[in-house]
Amino acid sequence: MGQTKIGSISDNIFTLYYDHMGFIHKLTPDHFEPDVSLTTLGNSRGIFGQPPDMGFETALAPQYISLKEIIFYAYVPANEPQGNIYTKKFSNMHLGKVIHSRKTGTAYIRKVLQHNTPEGFLSSIIAEVINPFGIEEANESSCLSSSLSINQAGNASYKLTLQSQSINSSFQDLDVEKTVVIPGYSSFLITRVLDAKNALAIATMPERALSNMSFQKDSWFLYNLGHKNGRMWSIYAKPCNYWFQQDHSLSLNVLKYIDLGKSHTLKVKVIPNTKGVRTLEIPLLKVIVGNANLLEVKAEGSFDDTDSYVMKISAASKALRQGSTSLALVIWGASTECFVTTVVPTLKNSCSYLKSMHHIPSKLIPLEDWISGVHKDSQGFNMIKTLPINYRPPSNMGIAIPLTDNFYHADPSKPIPRNLFPKSKRSGKFKQCANMSTREECNCTNDQKFSHAVAFSDCREKVPRFKFPVTQYPVSLGIYSENGRIPVETPYLVTMTEVNRRENWKLQHSVPENVKKLKNYLESHLNAPVYNPLGLNLSIKGSELFHFRVSVVPGVTFCNLVEEFQIYVDEVPLPFPGHTLIAVAAAVVLGGLIFTAFMFQIRNIHPSDICQKFMTRNKVNLSNFSINQMPHR
Repeated sequence: MGQTKIGSISDNIFTLYYDHMGFIHKLTPDHFEPDVSLTTLGNSRGIFGQPPDMGFETALAPQYISLKEIIFYAYVPANEPQGNIYTKKFSNMHLGKVIHSRKTGTAYIRKVLQHNTPEGFLSSIIAEVINPFGIEEANESSCLSSSLSINQAGNASYKLTLQSQSINSSFQDLDVEKTVVIPGYSSFLITRVLDAKNALAIATMPERALSNMSFQKDSWFLYNLGHKNGRMWSIYAKPCNYWFQQDHSLSLNVLKYIDLGKSHTLKVKVIPNTKGVRTLEIPLLKVIVGNANLLEVKAEGSFDDTDSYVMKISAASKALRQGSTSLALVIWGASTECFVTTVVPTLKNSCSYLKSMHHIPSKLIPLEDWISGVHKDSQGFNMIKTLPINYRPPSNMGIAIPLTDNFYHADPSKPIPRNLFPKSKRSGKFKQCANMSTREECNCTNDQKFSHAVAFSDCREKVPRFKFPVTQYPVSLGIYSENGRIPVETPYLVTMTEVNRRENWKLQHSVPENVKKLKNYLESHLNAPVYNPLGLNLSIKGSELFHFRVSVVPGVTFCNLVEEFQIYVDEVPLPFPGHTLIAVAAAVVLGGLIFTAFMFQIRNIHPSDICQKFMTRNKVNLSNFSINQMPHR
């Protein structure tokens, strides 16, 4: 876009800065000044004042190439001091600006040239005519009423002579620094008036300046772009000529995270607002990559049917290296009057802080049911278990001997159950409730009370409840980010552990052939089983609370993706050997009864006859007892 001038500031001490929205502000030792006059086109005139004139004090000589293209030569007098020559030359600052004539006419500067010839002209600009430039009239320059002859007067000088008998047609001092323009020939800048009929001039294109040529009245024209009587031209920044449009974002400095093996696509559109200026079929947008070795960046641009330039930039993460880089999307031809000329998105080859992995329950329970603690299925089974206070899951040594350090539903003011054995007394540590005297002092939030994370086990009160046995429970996992949700599947592989070191659970999964080698390699390095997350099923043969942690193995993502979930198994039959002992005892009793009945049968013993004899004998004994107790007379 080149350089430009945007104004001046009268304060001696000041600081300028842009805020996060791209608006400029001025800060001085005694006050703060926001740019309240900022418009949608980006003008900052509240701080910088009116846009400055970037012209310089010299005459310009126009040379038409076509009706729409013109060259302006900047005149440097032969006697100009060497130290002042640079003040009378075009510079790169003028590229992309608009030159204005005080009379009429504007042109867009497309190119700046520096050269040593022709003599008297050390720089020039090639411009595209937006509005035609006004010419002098006969009442302004009476010489236009005559024919004109041109003769060479020296190496770089030409003599212009008026051929007319009219006493009113003459050169005047005001004609100095005006330019004679002849279609198809070189232009001539008048440098000196010799007399009323003659003047000296220098040619803009000497090779096209023919000597001893005459031109009739109205076949030559006079342009006034001098500065002797007040500069007749000026250069200003062009009005905003492009609008910048991005997809799905209004931020000028958006931050995007790209995970390992993923890519991100930016789509931008540059919409021309160039009335009177042709749109060139060249890319309007330049992409500059800050760190080209970090991401693989590709850009494709094209013009659509409305002459808007559309560009798609894709950045892919290919290397196992984290870092960040910025992209500068520069509209090279945009005016500084535009609010947006450059957009600088930042791409981070890293894990997004919004990216996380979550377990998707097989049955969703509404929040209001979690709060109430009651959610029954079609068979009337409550699927929510409220844990006992200071609960600890069983260990492999038995229900009454918990060995985990994790408390659930902690309350330091209440007694700790299952705390009879020395090993149980040495285990169990409060986390959030450490050094607290009541549960209220633990300051558990609602999110912590419903969190599956072991870090908040003190606050966890209610867990999902299942009937024994749990078979083929689908362990469904999803990765959530700012781009939505995706299922966890290959190339992601996971490990799964029970945080309280419980056993009696088993996982079933299928391993594709193309994953087996990777699975075996990871298991040998991680010293843990590795599972394919797609189609992962869990079976539990134990009782009470199981707390699982699922982790994505490293190497396929920059994120530390970890998820925890809990399952409480209830209505469990008596554990071994209780169930076996009851069955054996029942079998012994039943066998004894059958054997007794069999013995009675073979010995012809009838239990009913024995009962009658027993009852009769008891009656006789009672009668004798009554007679013996009567007194003698």
